[in-house]
Amino acid sequence: MLYNWRAMIGVIAPTTGVAIETDFHRFVPEGVAVVTNRIPFSGNPTPEELMDMVDCLEDSARIFADNLPFDVITFGCTSGSLVGGTGFDQKCIERIEQTCGYPGLTTSTSLLDAFRALGVSSTAVVTPYPDETNVLEKKFLEDNGIHVTVIRGMTSERCTLDELSDRPYDIYQHVKTLDLTGAESIFISCTGMNALDIISTIETDFGLPVLTSNQVTLWGALRKARVGDKIPYLGKLFTI
Repeated sequence: MLYNWRAMIGVIAPTTGVAIETDFHRFVPEGVAVVTNRIPFSGNPTPEELMDMVDCLEDSARIFADNLPFDVITFGCTSGSLVGGTGFDQKCIERIEQTCGYPGLTTSTSLLDAFRALGVSSTAVVTPYPDETNVLEKKFLEDNGIHVTVIRGMTSERCTLDELSDRPYDIYQHVKTLDLTGAESIFISCTGMNALDIISTIETDFGLPVLTSNQVTLWGALRKARVGDKIPYLGKLFTI
């Protein structure tokens, strides 16, 4: 039986963690195949380290060239696809497409599309990034018309990104501390974190649509591949 009779999706994922791969394979609809390649990353989400990762984007995209026919190749990293500012996600897409010849996408591009699909223009954000990266993410979102009411980093000496990726309840507790005044949505940023299983709970408890990096990346890739399955477990985004 063919597993790719509906679509083939390629994912370029940072070498740290397996959350995005796990989430894609758990929730991808029947008939959609996912192939993942890695892009080297130190695991330290500073602007400098993120730019070093993006320097390897062509090398990671090249493996998809002259391979099985792909409907889309997506760069599965939020901060890495926006670190260069407004339009940087589109430049990443161009680099992917020029290298492998298939339609490209990024997490941050899918995120902006998701905000538009939900009809919201403001968000409260939690991330595992240092302050300097949070500043860049806030600017990227606001330059693209999304007002950031608050953005808060979650990691500390007691709680690392690796721990957060395996402990979604920690993510929930950080969301719980956010001041949601003026926010029309909640965004949990980073494809390295396991947050899909708490989307519906957060939406129920706080009354706002929730976006997460892996959720919007999967949603964006499926829509790009013209697969329109609704997955209510993954929040309001997957019901529209």
